[in-house]
Amino acid sequence: TTLVASTSHAYFSTIDSGEMIEKGRYQISVEPQIILNTYDGFNMTGRFDTGITADSSARVELGVGKIDYSVGGFYKYVTFPDTVNQPAIGGSVGMVLARTNGVTMTSLRFHPLISKRFQMEVGDLIHYASLPFGITFTSSRTEVPVQLVVGSELRPMNMKDISFFAEFGVNVTKAFGYVSGAVAYRF
Repeated sequence: TTLVASTSHAYFSTIDSGEMIEKGRYQISVEPQIILNTYDGFNMTGRFDTGITADSSARVELGVGKIDYSVGGFYKYVTFPDTVNQPAIGGSVGMVLARTNGVTMTSLRFHPLISKRFQMEVGDLIHYASLPFGITFTSSRTEVPVQLVVGSELRPMNMKDISFFAEFGVNVTKAFGYVSGAVAYRF
């Protein structure tokens, strides 16, 4: 959620684990995001995901709030699936176009990802971490925003097509910290 022209990018949340959407299935999600640090604010992002293969998916997203708008697309590939002996390891690559305070930004994004599923009494809990980074261009500058992200996805036992996310992002450079939550529905 870009707040001033010289710094940006809290809307670069991850809200994703190493779990895959099956080919031919879809997922929609809604994410409210509270921006922390110096430039407080709020964003709302909607996402649509679809499975491509057993280890890849595509995502489109649209956000509004503190930013005027953001629209983006991502390709996710999980090289190593979550198994008993290893976490899921993969990532997403994509592009986001955003506008705030009269400044249009184009960002090439990379979201390396690691996650691990744990079976609990309430359902599956999937913890994940990412170090999202990118190259962001405006008409007057180029920046490299980086965040550290940790989050969890809960897939309740009795609601197999629903997920709840909680995520915390920390500014590493040229970004902002944030707290997000999300609800996702698979169909």
